[in-house]
Amino acid sequence: MQLLNTNHGNYAAACSLDFAIAPYFYDTFALRDSRGHEAVMQTWPYFRSYASRYAAERLLPVPVTSCWNGMVAMPAAPFVAKSPVRFRGISDSLGAYHLEGSECCLIHADNPLSATSGIFLNPTVRVGYNISSYDAIHSHYEELSLLEIWAGLWKNRILRWLTTPSLKEWVVRKRVQAWKKEHASEDEPGLFCLINEMQVLYEYGWRHV
Repeated sequence: MQLLNTNHGNYAAACSLDFAIAPYFYDTFALRDSRGHEAVMQTWPYFRSYASRYAAERLLPVPVTSCWNGMVAMPAAPFVAKSPVRFRGISDSLGAYHLEGSECCLIHADNPLSATSGIFLNPTVRVGYNISSYDAIHSHYEELSLLEIWAGLWKNRILRWLTTPSLKEWVVRKRVQAWKKEHASEDEPGLFCLINEMQVLYEYGWRHV
């Protein structure tokens, strides 16, 4: 119910925060901040962009470009429209350029409501992939101490000063540009979803390579 009521029910999508090993959130593959950047850190306050970080620090609905994070609510209208939105992967021809994108991110790039209604992560809705993580995030990590808040703010600030997503994103853009020259009839609206990796299946699921 808390997730459904995110931003008073006004959203193209509302997501939780997911944890496999608390206090580190899990779904780095799908989560992008309000400017389309990956998270700067896996602990609070998570984000590089000011708008996302400001909301996360105050436990407000966090504006993001994409999220999934274990649980998501989305209005059904785009999925039952005359030209319905569908989950998809990136083109195999684009994947051959050593790029990959999460279907949980690409759905937001394709959803027409994303631009008009916004996508929000609800930092008060936390889910765990196991009992120990769930118990941890609903006990100690539910309320950070003053020391943890101070450390988180400064770690985030230092990482923003000393790191940049620009190089990673430039590599992705150059590869997409090269792909477009060979595949002019194809398009990929989810550029912000793409990462410089390839995924392969193996006996326990999949790996990044």
